[in-house]
Amino acid sequence: MTRPYAVSPEARVALATLLLELQDSLDEPWTLESMAARAGYDASHFARAFQTVVGQPPLRWLRTLRLERAAHDLVFAAGKDLQAIGLEAGYASHEAFRRAFVRAFGVPPTAMRRRPRGVRGAAPRVSASVASRPEGLAAAPEIVRFGPLTARATVVAARFDDAAIAEAWRRLYTLDLPAAAWELAAASPPWGFTLPGRPREYRCIRLGFTGRVPPGFVPWRMQAGWFARFRYEGAMAGIHGLMRWIFRDWLPGSALRWRFAPVVTLFDPAVWQASRFERSRCQVHVPVQRLGG
Repeated sequence: MTRPYAVSPEARVALATLLLELQDSLDEPWTLESMAARAGYDASHFARAFQTVVGQPPLRWLRTLRLERAAHDLVFAAGKDLQAIGLEAGYASHEAFRRAFVRAFGVPPTAMRRRPRGVRGAAPRVSASVASRPEGLAAAPEIVRFGPLTARATVVAARFDDAAIAEAWRRLYTLDLPAAAWELAAASPPWGFTLPGRPREYRCIRLGFTGRVPPGFVPWRMQAGWFARFRYEGAMAGIHGLMRWIFRDWLPGSALRWRFAPVVTLFDPAVWQASRFERSRCQVHVPVQRLGG
């Protein structure tokens, strides 16, 4: 009988931290040796520990992550070319990409784009947490079933900086003002929060809008799934620090990883307006699943 390979708590945190970095830098030319060096272990020990914790060898897991990102782009980046998505996933031909995608998800890429599949299964469970929390975070996060969401009116910021995001919100505010809390939202892919300066989409969303949608606004939808919900009230500038804490500090100690679905933040616009946009009350929803799958 083969004895299970022992992995210390410190090694598990090191592996979880590496997994977040892998997810955030999928276009880098990772090798088994470079992954092991980043985690601080020799290649042999690293490969056995990785297999024990994650359930797959490191390079196969990397291919899985790239396919998950491709699935995210198929669903949430409707204008992105199918061949470009396959190339970014590491496949030189469309047929090779299609075969790998079917093995991973049970449907071809075109079917995923037409009919997104929601995440099923039991709720992920947090096995540990970081003791310190950012100022303004109301309590420990909850693991909740969140979605589906649909919106007729959304605006994507031209780039990820304060000026472009402010312009996108200004355009969204040309519609009727929201009637209640949580009718305004923002969505962006989870990658980019641990490596500062990386570009990522920022989508401003008006939920519940039933009026006539003017030109220049685009619809959006998101399937239901499991999310970690963080409740925050404080300075607007503190939201960036909260996101960094979630991805850099909280996730490695949680026995979870993020799924390739949007991070969705719901806002209470009354707090914005009362504070002249200096403060915010929001709920940050981070898509999560257990570390091994």
